[in-house]
Amino acid sequence: MNVYDYIVDNAILTNLEGKTKREVVAELLAAMKEAGRLAQTEKALSDIMAQEKMGSSGIGSGVAIPHTCTSAVHQPMITVGISRGGVDFESIDGKPAHIIFLILGRPNGEALQLKIVGRLARLFHIPGFLDSLQAAGAPEQILSLLRSAEKELGDMEPPRDAPNICIAGAGNGGIAMAGHFSLIGCNVRLFNRSEQRLNVIRMAGGIQVAGEVNGFGKISVATTDAGEAVPGADIIMVVIPATGHREMARLLAPHLTDGQAILLNPGSTGGALEFAEVLRQMGVKKYLFIAEAETLVYACRITNPGQVRIFRIKNAVPVATFPAYHITDVLGTLRKILPCFVPGDNVLKTSMSNISAVFHPALMLLNAAWIEEQKGNFEFYVEGASASVANILEVLDAERVRVAEALGVRVLSAREWLYQAYGVVGKNLYEAMQANEGYRGIKAPSNLDHRYITEDVPACLVPTASLGDHLGVPVPTIKTIIHLAGILHGVNYFAIGRTVERLGLAGMSVRQIRRLVEEGRTD
Repeated sequence: MNVYDYIVDNAILTNLEGKTKREVVAELLAAMKEAGRLAQTEKALSDIMAQEKMGSSGIGSGVAIPHTCTSAVHQPMITVGISRGGVDFESIDGKPAHIIFLILGRPNGEALQLKIVGRLARLFHIPGFLDSLQAAGAPEQILSLLRSAEKELGDMEPPRDAPNICIAGAGNGGIAMAGHFSLIGCNVRLFNRSEQRLNVIRMAGGIQVAGEVNGFGKISVATTDAGEAVPGADIIMVVIPATGHREMARLLAPHLTDGQAILLNPGSTGGALEFAEVLRQMGVKKYLFIAEAETLVYACRITNPGQVRIFRIKNAVPVATFPAYHITDVLGTLRKILPCFVPGDNVLKTSMSNISAVFHPALMLLNAAWIEEQKGNFEFYVEGASASVANILEVLDAERVRVAEALGVRVLSAREWLYQAYGVVGKNLYEAMQANEGYRGIKAPSNLDHRYITEDVPACLVPTASLGDHLGVPVPTIKTIIHLAGILHGVNYFAIGRTVERLGLAGMSVRQIRRLVEEGRTD
């Protein structure tokens, strides 16, 4: 990783018009917005100017480096501006600044920002580099100068406190997470059970990310060997279909060490309980932190081998640990990576808040003809969720909410969740789904043999139905969807899915279940 990787190349300005510090900063931020990389320009400007009041960014020799860590961005970004007449940045040598490097970092990204500033200082000491920059007449020249200068220095070392991350899974979510986490300064190793999707990443050295986040995220290791990816990782992010959690637990078990955190993205329904149960059965005695996210943090799709588009990063994704009191041990590191990770109450709440159970299977089955005839050529969550279809989703959702209530858990309805995750509103579920811009452009699956059924039925609906039966809560709509999915695929999903028995909850009262997830014991 180096400075060049963070440059917004179509936001470089070689003839700044601003006459004051504030004007040139605003001018560069406007260029970032025009490039489609920054929406909250006023927030970024306010944060930069607040930083300037604490101390001038004018470092002398005609250079200024205005910078800030701000919630206006999801990844570090840099642009460059050249002022021919010079701008007063209150530099330490009293001279005007002609070369302005503007740096926007993420919240809690101070360590990486310091690395970038330090790296720039090294570049500035290369003989003739600053003179060449100031003389550059086109953005392409500036980019070429940066690229050449950084080749001399080699890759920039990541910050010492940058988390070491193992991403387990190279599907849509895993590729998006690996690329994004690299771009925000993490050391990333990618583990996948098969070679598929790894070869291109190895050859390229990383992942090209586009959409809400842009850039090339370097991957230090891309491997099918868990023993190469897992040791030394602070957090292991499991980003695979929930039906693979049991097998992933078996693969990771021999390589786990004390103090590591394992986060299921998402856990679906009962993921952390299942994962912990497998490790227990295998005799793993390590002191581990097992957690699950309520949902995947991204709306994303792989576009080509080694390339992914992130349509949206969710505003808030609750995370819970098993048992619940471990949350402080996990969340501090997670929030260094993404501030949108927030504490969930316990794994019952994150499990029962799993919105995939509401949206995916029913939408697939109710649009089966359209999927088969159009090969998925329609917007799944928008065109596929007609008013009538959305009404059925609401009834199914109400059953999920009632099962949660029987467990003593208050979960958001699907409509409330859409507001929390995407900031959209509507009088009913149909209106809320139609208002969600994050769903625009997401096509339906091209066939019915898809994880929206093969994963979400056994790992979301079946455990909800099993818990409903265990607690005496009728769930006829949920069972109907499970039954129809089984007919469609010729599979007894009730037999292969997660049940209270497979989650280690059989025979437990509500009080015992709650004590287990809160304290790790039932007595």
